[in-house]
Amino acid sequence: MKNQPVFMSIAFILRFALIVLLGLAVNGGTALHAQTTAADAGAAGTGTAAVATINSVEILRQADGYVLNADVDLPLSHELQVAAQHGVPLYFTVEFRLVQPRWWWFDRQVYDQSQTWRVAYNALVRQWRVTSGDYSVPEMSLDDALQTITRIYNWPVGPFPDLDPDQHYEAQFRMKLDTSLLPRPFRMDALGGRAWALSTPWKNFAFQFSATVPTP
Repeated sequence: MKNQPVFMSIAFILRFALIVLLGLAVNGGTALHAQTTAADAGAAGTGTAAVATINSVEILRQADGYVLNADVDLPLSHELQVAAQHGVPLYFTVEFRLVQPRWWWFDRQVYDQSQTWRVAYNALVRQWRVTSGDYSVPEMSLDDALQTITRIYNWPVGPFPDLDPDQHYEAQFRMKLDTSLLPRPFRMDALGGRAWALSTPWKNFAFQFSATVPTP
């Protein structure tokens, strides 16, 4: 019985130490969670993808077919600008298609066409260049190069010999950064990086097909 106070004192000390340790663990976990949340928020902020939009698009009939005019806003993220300025070529593709709406099933695609531009910086001559097939033009800056490809004028998309003038069709258009054409080391970054995801949504607009050739 004389040892009972000693045992009670030891039990009290152990209980007090356990309470202190639990308190430290809770406070440390809270601080760690706060640090992790702040780090995640910062990482998300650095990888925010730019928003691409189509300001206007139209199809005009000419004597030899149809042409498309469009005005696209294509802001590049900081990561894309840095990559381009270090010589990584960027490929931008415009896509145009015609669909025939069907109320009982999915729309039927009746025509599609695309064109790709390559925007690259040559550090030796300190010059940007935009190329597409046989078309090649030098530009003084990245902004000038982007303006060349986003102000689309008289892009030939017709004629459409297989269309029926009595049927209703809808036109669709979009522009995107084509990551499938990037150099291989950058494709993996593009797959997991939101900063590389740059594309306008599909823009639907009215299209009236006519088999009559307009008078010049």
